[in-house]
Amino acid sequence: MMKKFIFGAIAAAFLLSAPLAAQAETKDVAKTTCKELLSDKDGMPMLIMWIDGYLSAASDNTVFSQEWQQKLGQHLGEFCGKNPDKTIMDAMNALPSE
Repeated sequence: MMKKFIFGAIAAAFLLSAPLAAQAETKDVAKTTCKELLSDKDGMPMLIMWIDGYLSAASDNTVFSQEWQQKLGQHLGEFCGKNPDKTIMDAMNALPSE
């Protein structure tokens, strides 16, 4: 069962990233500003997934939660809306601890 889930997740990732391959670019997330995040409506979901993965690796959390994704997106939207010149890393560091 777990192998099917992992295979499905990998397959979904490839399918979702296919349209992005045409416009693939390298982005240093540590230097990406909140203004850039908010203006990139097409890339925003990918960046939020990256941030979730980054934070999950840092906390050794292997649980995927849609509720957490929504909280993360809400925090990024609020923080970045008020601080457009700050970086995404600044926004991540300003996450309230739970």
